[in-house]
Amino acid sequence: MLEIKSNMLEQSLWNFPIPIHYGPGSINKVPSIAKKVGIKRPLIVSDSETAKLNFVNSAIIMLMSEDLTCFLFSDFSPNPTDKESLLGCEIFIREGCDGIIAIGGGSSLDIGKAIALSAYRSPDRFWDFDMLNEVQANKKFDRFAPLICVPTTTGTGAEVEPGAMITHTMSNEKKAFYHPEYWPLAAVLDPELALTLPKNLTAWTGIDAIVHAIEAYSVPTFHPICDGIALQALELICPTIKTAYHNGNDIEARGAMMVGSCLAAVSFTKGLGLVHSISHMVGGLYNTPHGLTNAVILPAVLRYNYPEIKGKVKYLARACGADSEDFQGLMSWIEALYKEFMIPHSLGELGVLNKDIDKLVEMVLNDICLPTNPRPISKSQLKVFIADAINKTW
Repeated sequence: MLEIKSNMLEQSLWNFPIPIHYGPGSINKVPSIAKKVGIKRPLIVSDSETAKLNFVNSAIIMLMSEDLTCFLFSDFSPNPTDKESLLGCEIFIREGCDGIIAIGGGSSLDIGKAIALSAYRSPDRFWDFDMLNEVQANKKFDRFAPLICVPTTTGTGAEVEPGAMITHTMSNEKKAFYHPEYWPLAAVLDPELALTLPKNLTAWTGIDAIVHAIEAYSVPTFHPICDGIALQALELICPTIKTAYHNGNDIEARGAMMVGSCLAAVSFTKGLGLVHSISHMVGGLYNTPHGLTNAVILPAVLRYNYPEIKGKVKYLARACGADSEDFQGLMSWIEALYKEFMIPHSLGELGVLNKDIDKLVEMVLNDICLPTNPRPISKSQLKVFIADAINKTW
């Protein structure tokens, strides 16, 4: 198990896969980073709750003191939609913005990316960036808005990956919004920004990162780089998530979780799986918190996938710090964590209804993450799986 040392208190710059500025106080670097990438009139994208926090106002004051003219956009939901993204694009163009600084959790970073990708496009071409739209994904675009990502939670890792999950308001499906030539230009990981994260969000976003690493490692594709990064992510998050939950002011634990979350996101460039395929669609249909939904689904998916991931279980169990390096040890570790964090036992407890099973099945079968699940699932199997998950997952 990786030893968490005091270097979590030091500032660092890592240049993979994008420039990542880490360390307490790193938010103070945002003005110089913005100037370096040519941003003079940033649209600050921050969800309504985060926007109320002192560090967002302080960041805006700091940017303005460096002669940057700032505009704030926070009118969007926890599962941002195409309509909300287009509203952000409208403000971006109307105010003459030339870049985006997204500050917040996954919803802020995702909608920031959606605005950055589509701001200079006609509104009726918004879904050109649907990842499944291969023709448009392969087109060359000559202009994207520069984006700096500043995460304030320790789970999504959205700051270091090019895609965003946006809800299609007509179908309620969450779709991957993406272009292969677009990445955030920089990420700023400041663990001080996570010190005010409530206990429930610490738990949900932390488990979200754990799910990212477990699903990425479980993808059968041979990718030793992503596999190593996934295990390293678990070795950072799993020993510190309880500390961060019970003592939110422990900045070393917050730092380890923030770095672990970032690494988990890098690892899932290899792919994800059935947990995310179901969670995306449940979130789109019921507006449930993404990390919590992932948490509820994970145990059932691990049991389903076990025949295909037997050889990987001991490495996952070891990285998580389970008492034994077998499947029962891994599941016992997860269930003990869930009991401590009061994670619901079923999708039904999140409001998912039996009447929507058929609709969810069709939506999940079209999700971008399903093809990389280690064990295929048929339509009839999926229907039974979701029905069971509505009643109990662990």
